[in-house]
Amino acid sequence: MIIQDYIIKEILRSFAGVFIVLFLVILSTQLLKSLSAVASGQISTDFLFALIAYKNIDSLTIILPLSLFVSILLALSRLYKDSEMIALSSCGIGPLSLLKSVLIVVSTFIFLEAGLSLSLGPWARSHIQIAKEEFKVQAVVEFIVAGQFNFSNDLKRVLYTERFNDKKTSLDNVFLYIDKSDKKNEGGDNSVLASEKASFVTDPKNDSRYIIFNNGHRYDGIPGTFDYTHIRFQDYGVLLQGKSVSNISFDRESVPFSHLLDTDKINYKAEFQWRISQILMMIILAMLAVPLSKSTPRQGRYGKMAVAILIYIIYSNLLLVSMNMLRKGRVDPFIGMWWVHVIFILLFLFLFSRQMGWLQIFKQKKQNEFEDLVNS
Repeated sequence: MIIQDYIIKEILRSFAGVFIVLFLVILSTQLLKSLSAVASGQISTDFLFALIAYKNIDSLTIILPLSLFVSILLALSRLYKDSEMIALSSCGIGPLSLLKSVLIVVSTFIFLEAGLSLSLGPWARSHIQIAKEEFKVQAVVEFIVAGQFNFSNDLKRVLYTERFNDKKTSLDNVFLYIDKSDKKNEGGDNSVLASEKASFVTDPKNDSRYIIFNNGHRYDGIPGTFDYTHIRFQDYGVLLQGKSVSNISFDRESVPFSHLLDTDKINYKAEFQWRISQILMMIILAMLAVPLSKSTPRQGRYGKMAVAILIYIIYSNLLLVSMNMLRKGRVDPFIGMWWVHVIFILLFLFLFSRQMGWLQIFKQKKQNEFEDLVNS
């Protein structure tokens, strides 16, 4: 029991160091990407820290299995490097005992990974999507600069205003150009609206935001021709870009886990299997670390690290490939992504059997049977 506690403590100590390093790497990466998005005007500084927090919560789903896999490998490899496994073997501690200790550690992380994969991860992704949609709605107003031409993201609209009031709710001397042409209808009518006054209004029913022109003019026509119409109006509303935040169509990655169970959509089935696969991958990788950690003192503590990272990359990429195949209908949902886990379970059984010497016993038994057959 004391030896088992010692092994578990070694694994947890390694896990703390590996997890902190990986988390800081992901945090710095997300920070740089978010700052780049702020600089390019894709998000507002008001959303910056919330966006980083949500993205890091989502990334924990991937960090946790990798951290646990690497920490088990490092902790057990150190026991082999320092020849402690020789002393432990004399006390009756073998691969089965190591596997038991690893499974005890894994059992404490299963609930955390399940919570991240099934609940917290989708919750964080949904809030990222909400934050981006809120920014799209607000950015139309927040990034309008008086005294210069303001272009929309798709370059289909150009807005000019001479000045704002203090709260940016009304504009003076407003000009709006709307390009209605598209690939299917080249050369369609374009519109130009102009008025001395305009204001921003929000529809309380669906949170849509409009710009209302007062006592202005509208010109519709094809650029380069004299074919146009002129309309004088008292009030004219134009819907600004951006969805209603209350009517967001969430991506499948953001859908709650309970909704994935109540639908027959193939995309949702793929997402369901992907979330379950994150939990299964953590368990299988932790078990694989036991036979992979076996090494000689001359090999060093990091002798199997390259092999372990390669296995993780192959495992995660095969899951992505199988998920895409399932989404495209190339694989039956019954097979789905489960075949990937079966491959790595078989890999574990092979490596662990070789570590335990079971393959050698089986090989020796076959050789004895062959010799008996020859002698007879």
